[in-house]
Amino acid sequence: MEIGKLLKIRREQKNLTQQQVAAKFHVTRQTVSRWENDKSYPNIDTLVELSFFFDFSLDEILKGDDLMIEVESQREDEE
Repeated sequence: MEIGKLLKIRREQKNLTQQQVAAKFHVTRQTVSRWENDKSYPNIDTLVELSFFFDFSLDEILKGDDLMIEVESQREDEE
């Protein structure tokens, strides 16, 4: 599962900048960028907070691609 791709899609759906997400989760903008580019990953505590904020299931993101398929199909429907 590409956690970074999901985070970026959800951030864009909420019309937030990387800086705004960084401020919310007490990290730097560069950290958010690294998450979105799969160069690093949030720690488990932050990942839990992100899952609540962006409304995704940790189980789905850590175990499979079902959520990513759903997000991508929703995105295509909107276009």
